[in-house]
Amino acid sequence: MIHRRGVLRASAAALAGMALPAAANEGAAADLRRLVDRLADRSRVTRPFLLRRFDASRLSARERVLYETLLPGADADAALAQRAWGKTSAPYPVTHRNGNWRRAAELREDDRIRNSVRTVNQDTNLIEASARRGVVAPGFVIDATLPELRSAAQRVQAANVEDGETLVAALTRQAEALEAQRATAPDEPGVWRLPDGEAFYAQALQLQLGAEIDAREAHQRALERCHDLQRAADRLLRAQGLTQGSVAQRLKAFAALDRFRVRDRDTVVAGMNAQLEKVRALLPGVIDATATGGIQQLDPARSNNGTRGTRVGANYLVDMQARRPTWSFASVAHHEHTPGHILQNRFNSGVPELQQRYSSGYSEGWAIYAETLADEIGAFEGDDAARIGYLQWMMFRAARVVGDTGMHVMRWSRERTIEQMYELQGESISFVTIEDDVTRFAAQPGASAAQGLAAMHLLELRERTRRAAGARFTLTAFHDAALRAGPLSPPGLEQAMRAQFEL
Repeated sequence: MIHRRGVLRASAAALAGMALPAAANEGAAADLRRLVDRLADRSRVTRPFLLRRFDASRLSARERVLYETLLPGADADAALAQRAWGKTSAPYPVTHRNGNWRRAAELREDDRIRNSVRTVNQDTNLIEASARRGVVAPGFVIDATLPELRSAAQRVQAANVEDGETLVAALTRQAEALEAQRATAPDEPGVWRLPDGEAFYAQALQLQLGAEIDAREAHQRALERCHDLQRAADRLLRAQGLTQGSVAQRLKAFAALDRFRVRDRDTVVAGMNAQLEKVRALLPGVIDATATGGIQQLDPARSNNGTRGTRVGANYLVDMQARRPTWSFASVAHHEHTPGHILQNRFNSGVPELQQRYSSGYSEGWAIYAETLADEIGAFEGDDAARIGYLQWMMFRAARVVGDTGMHVMRWSRERTIEQMYELQGESISFVTIEDDVTRFAAQPGASAAQGLAAMHLLELRERTRRAAGARFTLTAFHDAALRAGPLSPPGLEQAMRAQFEL
């Protein structure tokens, strides 16, 4: 909940410079875009006030999409900005996933050691200030962070740059501050144990998703989604002769079969490109857009240096170092390329900074949805092993929603969260282990849940829109509305559908 008085006080000084009288020769959409561009440089606390001050009644239904996209995220961002801790949606100032140490240790040419030292020391001061408020990271998160911090200090030391010793000292001091907290660090992973922690999680999840949501309801929906996926996988695994044990146990056994080991990387990459060609032939009448390029192999040297799969222009460079069964790669092609990220990226140029920030779950949400879309139009037809891979990827996405909300809302322990994740998806086929994924949930509450929920929202919205629009509904029109304006929060997507189908 945003404190209204605080918003009013913080807004007063900004109002004179933010007034946007309607220009005689420009429309409301241009006025809104100028406002949004200016908001990026304004206080996070004032943004929702200033957005609501804009006369949205001047906007057409289509022009209102951006306005609706921004409001929920701006509300959550303002609420977080006023907290005593967790202002950035990360509850702990420094973990293996966040903190200025990560940028500082890169020693970029345009960085200055003096500035890096200052930001690292600021984080160390925040670690100590947060502890005085009762906000200390779980012990297993600290355990994951300390080796990374020490390795960063060693890299800076080895670089032998001018004034590098001052940055080494700052990084060492930060590691010592965390190490001092380790002896009394809590075991409980969820933020519910922190002061006003339940409200924090709601705000963090709203910021990441771009919509207010009941986390307990989301937990249950994701759990049901996992069970539906397991039933589909059960039928396919039985057809493969795997009838004994749970679905998770049989997925593990299926992955261990010798015929699914990666032996020839070129063959796997060729198979992924064949998947792209297959789905491209199926997309007309589904999405009125295409993406060139294809799948290439990531240089093993980059993989060994910690780089995982990455997108470069119109190509996806797949990491073949990860130990994954060959049947897991087909769905990756659709997630990363077409109709997933690379197709999606065609529509993201020129998007306002705040739109990206307040729709952050959408990017992964679309790519997850793209895998389901590929399955629906027949991309895995005739290849039951590839469809099993798709189903396990979907279990992984839904299980992350269950695990994230289970930890932070249902008050699950780390051990229970790990156990439930194994039961719901089997062994991880991602780059990270389930144990590492659970550590991420603790360090970045809401981030993983928002991605899966964004994908689920797209599926649910499609069916609601189909029913509401009736004969006017087409998949091409739905996808055009979902993609055209760049990343959209759930309210922005819903407004886009109202505009597209005149609902």
